[in-house]
Amino acid sequence: MKGTNDLTQGPIMPTLMKLALPIVATNFISTTYGLVDMIWVGRLGSGAVAAIGTASFFINLAIALSTLITIGTGIKVSHCMGAGQEDKAKAYVKNGFVMSVLLSVLYMIFVFLTQDQLIGFFDLGSNEVERMAKQFLLISILGTVFSILNTLYATILNAMGNSRQPFRIYTIGLILNIALDPFLIFGFGSFEGWGVVGAAIATLTANIVVTLLFILQARHSKLVTIALAWDTKLLKEVIRMGVPITIQRVTFTIISIIIAKLIVRFGAEAIAVQKVGIQIESISYMTIGGLQGAIAAFFGQNYGARRMDRIHEGYAKALSLTSVFGIVISLIFVLFPEQLFSLFLSDAKSLALGTDYMRILGYSQLFMCLELMTVGAFNGIGKTHIPPLFSITFTALRIPLAIILSEPLGLNGIWMAIALSSVFKGLVLVYWFRRSLRKMTVPQTVI
Repeated sequence: MKGTNDLTQGPIMPTLMKLALPIVATNFISTTYGLVDMIWVGRLGSGAVAAIGTASFFINLAIALSTLITIGTGIKVSHCMGAGQEDKAKAYVKNGFVMSVLLSVLYMIFVFLTQDQLIGFFDLGSNEVERMAKQFLLISILGTVFSILNTLYATILNAMGNSRQPFRIYTIGLILNIALDPFLIFGFGSFEGWGVVGAAIATLTANIVVTLLFILQARHSKLVTIALAWDTKLLKEVIRMGVPITIQRVTFTIISIIIAKLIVRFGAEAIAVQKVGIQIESISYMTIGGLQGAIAAFFGQNYGARRMDRIHEGYAKALSLTSVFGIVISLIFVLFPEQLFSLFLSDAKSLALGTDYMRILGYSQLFMCLELMTVGAFNGIGKTHIPPLFSITFTALRIPLAIILSEPLGLNGIWMAIALSSVFKGLVLVYWFRRSLRKMTVPQTVI
């Protein structure tokens, strides 16, 4: 079928790379949205960065909740494609569209009703920062439906083996975002600009355009269709797949909010530093996230086709590739932390705090990459319940570790708690997947 690729045949490494590179590029494009915003907003000062950082927790929570639909849909579509059941794959796509829209609308209503309590929880100590945070949150949350649909369509196309189309569409969105940011944030001529509001509107506009382009793409596909109907049985299967990962990601977001509450004790600059640091770290996170998506699609189709030999070999090659990338990123973060951070915030206090953040988190980048890639492997074979067991446990340990280590080490103790949890997760998940591979047999039916 046009727009799909068979991942059960051909040499493994070229197949993986052909699928992974566009996903990596797409993820990098998505990450660059935030990086571009942060570079421009950083010129407004640490208060504006802290406002965006605070609001972003609740935007990320929406994306975490959406995995209830997007992850399961992608897995089931890849299984169907591997088994040659294209009509069933089409039904999963229809379900995903309806449920994504419904989830987005419900979450938007929740945020509009509780905005004061959500931002007030952090006790930022500045009415101006809180005002900017609410403005950014409310405008950004209007784009929830678009960002979730974009993620859904990209996941579906990746599961079909067509990772190039999402890259092209997201690239158009990035170019638009880059063009709008400086104009809407700082103004031009008689137009004075809207500050953090302008940054939110720029990203919202880009997300809307990307959604429209995906819809136009869907009109030319016999598989990716839009419909206001769903199959309850298939929906339950998708949710069953998505629930473990959703619980994991929502828990991660909630834990991040609690950690931020600990960080804010050290001032708004500390929150700004974490926000910038996360944006820089997302370069490695989203790059391996691209390989994670490729692994999930590759393993999914081969699991559906019962090609266990390709799954074993594919994981070994992906593990080697991930290790090389992780080591390189770790070295860059450890050796050049100040140079990286100074691209966003340049005042002396923020730069000093940011340099420490980058160096400490640098030591955990390799293990974070191994964790993410292995999550994709588990997802591909449908064992979505295993990674959350370890992820939730070790991520939750950040809270007591942060409290204990921050007493003698201050803010650096919190950074160390985050880094240590990533090291534990990476080591344990790789061990557990290799252990699972030795025991794994494919059931008579996997669809």
